[in-house]
Amino acid sequence: MARILVTLMAFVLLGAAAACSPKTTPHVPEQLSLDQLFERLHHAASDQEARLIEATIRTVWTTNGRPETRKLMGQAIALVHHGELEAAEKLLNQVIEQAPAMVAAWNLRATIRYARDDYPQALYDIAVTLKLEPRHFGAWAGLGLIMLDQGNKQAALRAFETALRYNPHMTDLWEDVRQLRRELSGIPA
Repeated sequence: MARILVTLMAFVLLGAAAACSPKTTPHVPEQLSLDQLFERLHHAASDQEARLIEATIRTVWTTNGRPETRKLMGQAIALVHHGELEAAEKLLNQVIEQAPAMVAAWNLRATIRYARDDYPQALYDIAVTLKLEPRHFGAWAGLGLIMLDQGNKQAALRAFETALRYNPHMTDLWEDVRQLRRELSGIPA
């Protein structure tokens, strides 16, 4: 299950980094709505296509129209890359204050708080993320991790399954779902 955290951090960092860069994701039309992007993600023919669509979705989640806020978000991502979580969280607090609808900022702060085992604050940020974007597969996976850490395998399974409903290309998560289903049904591994 620890690999899920690594995967989530990679998704957050790579997706958010792409979103903060001046270039757009290639091969996916920018004018598509989130609904259209999620539909395409669900039916992506390859992992490469799915990653491109994921990056585009994350770009939408990070965009708020204010260059100074995007710059702060980029700085926060860089700090996370360098393991400076406390400094990154302070910048994310500023981003959230300036752009409270920026889904990516709430989710990245939730990921940082999860990494510090601050589950109450991580759960709060996940709740806000999911209120802003109920299809946020990364937030659902993060919720699953917290539920798993708290020993609630049934809630973890539901959260992981929800993440996969919105993004069936989270390959590491499929194995964890299979394992949880076996454990909950009493089937030995």
